[in-house]
Amino acid sequence: MKKIKNFFSKYWLVILIAVLIFVLGLAIRAHILRYEYMFEYDPYWHLRATGYVVQGDLPANDPLGFYQQGGTKYSGWPNFLWYFTAAIYTITTFGAPYNKWLLMEYARWLPAIFGALISVAMFFLGKKMYNTRTGVAMGVMAATVPAFVYRTMGGFFEEDSLGFLWLVLGFIFLVMAIQNRHKLKNWLIYSIVGAFFFFLMAITWDMFLLIPLVLVSYFGTMLVYMAIKKIDKKEILAFSKVFLTCFLLFTIVTTMYSGTRWIKRTSEYVTNYLPISTDNIDRINKVNVAQEDVIGATVGEENTGKQFFLEKYSLLVVIPFLALLVIPLYLIFGKYKNKEKEDNDHKHDNIDYFVLIIFFWILITGFMAWTKLKFTYTLGLPIAAGFGFLFFLATETIQNKSLAYKRTLTIISAIFLIGAIAAGSFFVMSKVPPIVEEKNWQNAMFWVKDNSSENAKIFNWWDSGHWIAYFTERKVSTDNTNAYAEGTKDFGMFLISEDLNFSKEMLKEYDADFVMTESSYLTRMSSFAVYGYWTTNFSDPRVTKYTGIGLGCSKVVTPISGAVSYNCQGNVLPEEEMVKIKTEYHTVPDQIMQGLPVYLYKEKDNSRIYLINAAINKTIFARVWFNDTTIEPFMELVYSSGDVRVYKVNKDKLN
Repeated sequence: MKKIKNFFSKYWLVILIAVLIFVLGLAIRAHILRYEYMFEYDPYWHLRATGYVVQGDLPANDPLGFYQQGGTKYSGWPNFLWYFTAAIYTITTFGAPYNKWLLMEYARWLPAIFGALISVAMFFLGKKMYNTRTGVAMGVMAATVPAFVYRTMGGFFEEDSLGFLWLVLGFIFLVMAIQNRHKLKNWLIYSIVGAFFFFLMAITWDMFLLIPLVLVSYFGTMLVYMAIKKIDKKEILAFSKVFLTCFLLFTIVTTMYSGTRWIKRTSEYVTNYLPISTDNIDRINKVNVAQEDVIGATVGEENTGKQFFLEKYSLLVVIPFLALLVIPLYLIFGKYKNKEKEDNDHKHDNIDYFVLIIFFWILITGFMAWTKLKFTYTLGLPIAAGFGFLFFLATETIQNKSLAYKRTLTIISAIFLIGAIAAGSFFVMSKVPPIVEEKNWQNAMFWVKDNSSENAKIFNWWDSGHWIAYFTERKVSTDNTNAYAEGTKDFGMFLISEDLNFSKEMLKEYDADFVMTESSYLTRMSSFAVYGYWTTNFSDPRVTKYTGIGLGCSKVVTPISGAVSYNCQGNVLPEEEMVKIKTEYHTVPDQIMQGLPVYLYKEKDNSRIYLINAAINKTIFARVWFNDTTIEPFMELVYSSGDVRVYKVNKDKLN
């Protein structure tokens, strides 16, 4: 008891700072928990996998997704998150049986808790690298920088929310190992622990490739820097043996666990994206996209990220660029005040052993964020590290300056930190889980859950696949993993098909019981054609021939006259014109626009109107949607909620 009391007495300030940073990080990330469900789409897939682990039986393949192709292979994914969460669930519920909705609460809270813990870890990283003040700057920034907050906020249950924690902890112990490089027992223990945390990242998240990219760049450049600075060979040897012990141990264990493929992937990333050739530069700018890379060419997060920097980082966007400029100047011209204690056996050299970790962490993730939108979040923590270094350098520089300098630095630092807190808070407050806004999809999925057999199969488009599988607990033909091109192509062709027999054969092949659709499919036929023909040639006539728009309509009653009209997204139609618009399928065009036939439709409740061209009007999907009575009712509308419909497949009509 006395030892505990002495510990708290000695470290009370550090503990208080860590607690406050944790509370700040958690408060910002937990704000989105005011909504009922989780964020985005992929967390529902991870949650289902975690549910299988809790129940003690993780199958080899996903039993619900891509059922025609055998399901996504679980073995191909780093799955530590699932087992880690399942362990937390089992321990904290004292072995209670699996409860789907209770487990979701864990998945909603844990990312926010992980994010807060990572912020605390960043505090300790800054403290170990430099000093407590620097640690505070890094911790607060990590707790609030929008791009990082986004991927660790409540309900964002994915691998990165946990993987970042192991990365930062690995850095902390590597730093401690280097600091204790002349104390055999200490550096050996710290190197082993650092390698262990890096390995945990490797089994948690594919982005662990950051570790070799950052550390190899750091080590090679550090050796050159030490040679230029004419550092004693014994110091270089001491540094090298510590680094290599940690890195090689990580490499060996990771390779034993997952094979050598990760090494090949790391080298391929360098050779494919290092801007040293025209092909690589075109690849970076997405000028030339491979014919088979349809997902990369069409999914929004695969776009370049440079145009989103201000949204993702707010005013903090200047930090990485400033840090990348200042760090080389600091290494060339600066004089680092070594904080290590002298001992009788070794003379510690007056160089900064850690700033190059920050430099390459920023450089590599900054490049990734620049080239792909989906990687913008990886730059969040390096921004915090870069801010910490700049703060450290500024405080060291003005230490003996006048009060005016110190006040100026305080004001500038406050602007960045308060701005970060405001940006992070606003960023989360502006986010709403897509599933919360999709009440019609919720209603449709719960209807299917309550009105279908457990073995029912659903033919669907991939963008709602994870939702459908989770909420209906039924098999889906495609999902957001896009694990198999075949399932995605088949549904795309099903939607654009003009051949009734082809549509029937497709439903027979998938043995589908239900088809889930929404009204927007009528106006997205070009996108479905891209997938159906599996092409990235967006000028292909088979793709460009589809043209259509859909407009949501609201009823408007004039207060004095009582006249009724409909406002369809800015287009006002008097009631008498709205009544004339057909709801049933027809083949005679309603208008001719620029010499081309246009077909006009509306929903029976006047909630939406459609203007589509002949190519869309010929599709079997349009004929089914608008109830073409001339074709057999092989698909029967059994449930409708707003713009979402559920069709039952009449299997006896498919033959």
